[in-house]
Amino acid sequence: MKEIHLNSSLDASAFAQTYKQKNRLQIPNIFNDDVARDIFTCLTQEVPWGYAYHDHEGKFIPARQFAEMGMAERQTMMAKIFGEAQRGFQYSYLCYPMLDAYMQQWNPDLLLDRVLEFLNSEEMLTFMREVTGISTLLKADAQATCYGPNNFLNLHTDSNMGEAWRVAYVLNFTPNWAPDWGGYLQFFADNNDIEDAFIPRFNALNLFTIPQRHAVSYVPSFVSAYRYSITGWFRDK
Repeated sequence: MKEIHLNSSLDASAFAQTYKQKNRLQIPNIFNDDVARDIFTCLTQEVPWGYAYHDHEGKFIPARQFAEMGMAERQTMMAKIFGEAQRGFQYSYLCYPMLDAYMQQWNPDLLLDRVLEFLNSEEMLTFMREVTGISTLLKADAQATCYGPNNFLNLHTDSNMGEAWRVAYVLNFTPNWAPDWGGYLQFFADNNDIEDAFIPRFNALNLFTIPQRHAVSYVPSFVSAYRYSITGWFRDK
């Protein structure tokens, strides 16, 4: 694995002009292709995926526990998740909490640890400050996510100011995602029309200043592929 760096052809000042229009942006080819491919390989072949859904402040089922769940237990859990999704905020996807894993040294040789270090590097933070115009950004957290059939993230705003979140990001690592497979990052106007929607384009970085009304659209049951990403927030404290 080569060292992780941004694609040297990126023009932060040009992206900044676009970002100012709506405080959101998708940046293609964020890494050189070989770096993106290595991260994709890690996500598809090496990550021990657990499961995440909303339960008050969030619920994470570690990989081993999730693997040991029987079919009946999983069906009961999913029925509860879908029932709560009808009434309010809910989400459902495979997850690897990168910050917890890094701090607790779950898998120190995993490439995702190096990705988290890069997200907190001066190279990345300088780029983020220039693109967003937010000079106070200090650090980033991260989780890896995998959306498959029946996964989703309901409408919300990320307006948890107690966490000092300023800019949300999504790094996408799924080649050849079809437009009718769901999994779009959607942004909603006040009248509930969809203002923007970003397909999970391979090696693209989505950014948006929070709060903004957004969701990840439902992945239908007929989809046999998986939507891989690394997502989190850049923070100012």
